[in-house]
Amino acid sequence: MSSPALIVRECIVASANGPSCFATQVASACTIVHKLAAEHLAKHTRTRCFDSHGTVGACNKDITVSSQADINTVNACTKFQGDVTIDGHEEGIAGIGALSMDNIQQITGDLIIQNLYGLQTVSLGQLNSTGSLKILNNTNVYKVAIPKLSKVADFQVITNPNLKELTYSNITSVNNFQIIDTYIATLGAFSASSVANIEVLSNTQLSALDFSAVKKTSGYINIANNGRASNITFSQLTQVGGNVSFGNAATLDISKLGSVSDDFSLYQNSFKNLSVPALQTAKKSITLSQNLFSAISFPQITEIGSSLDIINNTNFKSISSSTFPKLKSVPGSIIINGSLDNVTFPSLTTVDGQVQLNGAGKLSCDDASKSFASVDSLNIECDLRVISDGNEESSGGSSDESGSGGSSSKKSSASHTTVAAVLGGVVAIVAACL
Repeated sequence: MSSPALIVRECIVASANGPSCFATQVASACTIVHKLAAEHLAKHTRTRCFDSHGTVGACNKDITVSSQADINTVNACTKFQGDVTIDGHEEGIAGIGALSMDNIQQITGDLIIQNLYGLQTVSLGQLNSTGSLKILNNTNVYKVAIPKLSKVADFQVITNPNLKELTYSNITSVNNFQIIDTYIATLGAFSASSVANIEVLSNTQLSALDFSAVKKTSGYINIANNGRASNITFSQLTQVGGNVSFGNAATLDISKLGSVSDDFSLYQNSFKNLSVPALQTAKKSITLSQNLFSAISFPQITEIGSSLDIINNTNFKSISSSTFPKLKSVPGSIIINGSLDNVTFPSLTTVDGQVQLNGAGKLSCDDASKSFASVDSLNIECDLRVISDGNEESSGGSSDESGSGGSSSKKSSASHTTVAAVLGGVVAIVAACL
């Protein structure tokens, strides 16, 4: 193929042959020039630039932001392939008050915003997905807006104690969801049905925690120390692959929860009735501590993998036949501490560890021991103080499976008898000497 310049030169030399030759040769030259230019542009676009969404070479590499110019460079991309780290330890951005990146739509790596002590607002108006979003330790930030965010690997908003507004539209896909130590009062929508871990802690103004779309987790759920009137909803949750811990809640809905692969713990909750109607398997311990329950119901559970601890639940006085009606086996210990009027485990036959009973109520150690009569090789330690009509009458003392031990009232009576016998002997000796 002749070059454009050669074609033009040949055409001029041959122009005596007629004007049609010149026109034809120029048109041919233009076609070749356009083709060569297109090939050159395509070649250099592939080698120098990720795509046409941002500046040359700026949208496909990890970046640690050190200036406002770096922020502008990232924001010029609609899609960024790499990690973006914005850290207040970088002197160039340490004093930034407002962070705005409203053009970028997708980050395939992580977006980390941390240690910016002067930061007050964050705006990510078009961001809909990112590898991980980590907003950490920004002590003065009060507003974070990510209105279009829906897909994220890890959502971590941690130690932003003045954060009042956290706006996101609807989390549809997430692995780890953590909101810890903020001042927010509401959460955005959450429609992911399967997640790894959920942790919402120490958000003192947060009152509604709606995770009703969640059906299972591969890891843990830990929710506690939020607003005093917090309402926690996991109405579709059936399976938890790690531990479950709920604390300081006014209401709790876990009505479909069927299995927990680690510990199950409830502490310092204010609702009155605890019902876990579908739970069949708790592979480790069940702990109920310092709650205001007056009634507890685990109607389906047959075996606890480790221990059962019911401790200092002030208003809970009776483990009735409907509390754990099907529980047969506890490989660990049973510890019950509180104001006890009744203890009944109608199906229990095996407790490999010790049964410990402690507290004051209408239940005596003798009656408690009878309640565990169907348990083979029972090892029971009992210290129950019997109270009748508000007055403490006696201590239940200590007993074990063989019935050894006794009450403190019996010990007191025995010691009085011994003293009387000694005094009687002294009087008899003195009389004999007179």
